[in-house]
Amino acid sequence: MILEEIREGVVYVNGTSYFGATETVKLPEIQFRTNERKPTGGIGSLELPGGLDKLEMEIGWKSYDRRLARSLFNPRVATSLQIRSVKRVFDGAGGVSSEVAVVTHITVLPKSFGLGEHKGGEAIDVPTKFAVHAIKQIVGNETLVDIDVINQIFAIGGEDLLSNLRNILGI
Repeated sequence: MILEEIREGVVYVNGTSYFGATETVKLPEIQFRTNERKPTGGIGSLELPGGLDKLEMEIGWKSYDRRLARSLFNPRVATSLQIRSVKRVFDGAGGVSSEVAVVTHITVLPKSFGLGEHKGGEAIDVPTKFAVHAIKQIVGNETLVDIDVINQIFAIGGEDLLSNLRNILGI
């Protein structure tokens, strides 16, 4: 049996600047929209693909760079985030047989950010919610998911699912 896990999660702003210590990073859940159809004379209804629901993510900070916060928390400026993680593969004896990078590139706009929750003897928690306009996750050298809502890009496992649509629309 081979076991795998993805761990860690370091956040960079604009690809180069380490932003701060995170407690949690909740990446977007990709939810598919469907349109219900009830064919005339049919015995039931069915759901057909209709696109994607809006993408959101959350980050809980323990500390952050105040200079970078000016751009990341500005609701009028889209910001590029990069979250770097490691995927470890364990062999049957429990030893690490390989490690590869998991890099998630995300373009976000802030929806809300807290000013912190103080608890005795603990670091504050600063929750932040973001609207996600684009996300691309690369595991090793393989692109797992690539979504760019504004530019009509949607690819899973390297397969561009909207290529024909963009061609038909002349985009």
